[in-house]
Amino acid sequence: MDALSEFFDRIQMTGRLFYAGKVYDTLDINKPDGTAFVHIVEKGGMDLVRRGHPRIALDGPTVLLCPSTCRYKLEPTTDTGADIICATFEFGVSMGRSFPLGVTDTLVFSFQDIDPVLPVIQALLTEYREQNVGHRKGLSVLFEYILVVLIRTAIREGMIDSGSLSAIVDPQLGKAIQQIHLNPEQEWTVKQLADLACMSRSTFSTQFLKVVGVTPIAYLAAWRIKLARDLMKQRVKLKVVAASVGYSSQAALSRAFVQEMGIPPGEWLKRQD
Repeated sequence: MDALSEFFDRIQMTGRLFYAGKVYDTLDINKPDGTAFVHIVEKGGMDLVRRGHPRIALDGPTVLLCPSTCRYKLEPTTDTGADIICATFEFGVSMGRSFPLGVTDTLVFSFQDIDPVLPVIQALLTEYREQNVGHRKGLSVLFEYILVVLIRTAIREGMIDSGSLSAIVDPQLGKAIQQIHLNPEQEWTVKQLADLACMSRSTFSTQFLKVVGVTPIAYLAAWRIKLARDLMKQRVKLKVVAASVGYSSQAALSRAFVQEMGIPPGEWLKRQD
């Protein structure tokens, strides 16, 4: 099974065009928690500016992956500005507080670093400029593919070595996480998950916490609540939602929901309208 594809399918990741055009002044984005950005700097020089870090000169065509935890500015370095196209990805808050993805700072890729995806970037730029029928959906699909390639490259190059993304592709931890994703309603124990990973209970627990950042049972609970929110947005009755994601009653789901999200299910659903 392709664990990374299965994960992205289940979190319903969507890329949306945020901005495209010429930038002459500092781009200071105030992004909500859990919103990641991909910036494609096509032409012109820019500096990546982060408090407490040295400036990074983006010389030549560059792609940035900026998670919600990173606060940054992009400053053009010439009077002629820079050509840039940006997309947003909302998969942080939508997954709850117990899903650290392992991307905590802006990742910088020159076009040479991601050579296989250059035709896709060119297709994306063409799609934007020509504005043909269906271009919005076309842009979303292309942005999502670019994000997958960036994450794949970052994992391979050791730029992401912790969090959910790293654990999912781990030969041992990934087996346990896949089963959590596929069968969230099952009453998993740490011992059962450790057996799937071919590890002892103690070694599995220690390694899972080290890589993912939360315990196996906390991850299971967070995944259940993520699925519950998806069903709730489809107006599925709460007692049906509870049974579908592994809770014995509506009350049990409500308690777990408050623990994960900080508010009751009904209040959360009202805020989605």
